[in-house]
Amino acid sequence: MSPTVISLFTGAGGLDLGFEEAGYQVRTCVEIEAVACETLRKNRPRWRVIERDIRLVSTEEMLETGGLKVGETTVVTGGPPCQPFSTLGKQRALDDPRGALLREFVRVVDEARPLTFLFENVTGLKSVQKGKVLKDLLEAFEDIGYTTHPTILTAADFGVPQLRKRIFVLGSREKKVLDFPRAGHSKIRSSLKKWVTVKDAFGRMHNEGWDLNRPDNKKMNHSVEMIQRMSLIKSGQNFWSLPLDKRPDCWKNGKHQGKDTFGRIDPNKPAPTIRTCAYNPTKGRYIHPYENRGLSTLEMAVLQTFPKDYRFSGNLCQVGRQIGDAVPPLLARRIAECLFVQLGNCAAQSTLSSILRQYEISNNSL
Repeated sequence: MSPTVISLFTGAGGLDLGFEEAGYQVRTCVEIEAVACETLRKNRPRWRVIERDIRLVSTEEMLETGGLKVGETTVVTGGPPCQPFSTLGKQRALDDPRGALLREFVRVVDEARPLTFLFENVTGLKSVQKGKVLKDLLEAFEDIGYTTHPTILTAADFGVPQLRKRIFVLGSREKKVLDFPRAGHSKIRSSLKKWVTVKDAFGRMHNEGWDLNRPDNKKMNHSVEMIQRMSLIKSGQNFWSLPLDKRPDCWKNGKHQGKDTFGRIDPNKPAPTIRTCAYNPTKGRYIHPYENRGLSTLEMAVLQTFPKDYRFSGNLCQVGRQIGDAVPPLLARRIAECLFVQLGNCAAQSTLSSILRQYEISNNSL
C-alpha cells in the first residue's frame, strides 16, 4: 500500500505535489482560500479538499474524508501562514491570530497519530522571540510523543533554481530521529552538480514548450516611467544604481528599502526567493533578466519547479500568492524520497512495538 498524506494549509499544493511524485497518496487537503481550492480541484480532482478554516475542521473529519483511521496516516504535511514569523514583517508571532495556527498543526498530529509529520515555515521562526516560539513548538511535539528534527534547507542545494531558505521539522512517532536528504547541488563543490540557474529554468520552459498564452500566465502592467527606470538597471544592480532624479521620493534616502529592491535578476545564478509579489519589481530583485518588466506568473512557477501542466486559478495577485507561498515541488520530492527510504524501518519498528504491546497485555491477563 502506498504511504498516505494528510495535507494542512495546502495552498496551491506545492509540498504535496512533491510527495505525490515520490509515490505517496494525498488523501485529504485542508485549505481556507477558495481560489487555492479551485486550483487544487482543477489539477488534482482525486485529492479530497476540505475548504474551511482548519480551526473549524475536526481531525475526525479529515481522517474520514481520506478514508483513514487514527494511526494509519503516514505523514501529515503543512506550513501554517508564515507572515507572523517573516523577517519582512513585524514578527508578532503567537500574538498574531495566524501564529496560533501552529497549535492547530500540533492538534491534528496529536489526534491523527501519523507515523511522521513534515512542518515547514520561514527561517524567521527560528529567531522570533529569541527562539522561544520554535522551542515551544518542538516541546509541544515532544509532549505528544514525537521525536523532532528541525533544519534549514536551501532550495538551490536540491536542484531548485532559487536561493530560497526555509525551516523544516520532521517528526517521528517511533522515537527515531528522521534524516533530511543530502544536498545534490552546490555553488562551489565540484563533487556535486552545479546550482541550477534562472537561465537553465527559462530554458526548461522553452524546451518543454510551455504555453505562454494560457490564461494563468499573468504580468504586471508597468507605466512608461517604470519601464524607463528598469532600462537603467543592469544585471545584478538595484535601485541604488538609479540617478537621484530617476528615483521616487521614497527611494532617495534608501532607509526603508531592502538591498534587492528594484533589482535585476542575474540569469547565471539561481533566482532570489520567489515571494508572493515576485511579479512586481519594486518588491525585490524581480526585474526580468533580459526584459524591462517584472516576472510573469509562469516564470515564477518554473522557478518554483511547478509542473508544466499545472494551472492556477485567480487574478494576478491571487496566482502570485499561491505560487510564492508554495514549497517548491522538487524540494518536497527530495524530502519525500528520503523519508520514504526511512519509512521501511519505521514501519517495521511500529509493527514490532505493536506485537510486543499485545504480548505484554496477554501476559498481564494471565
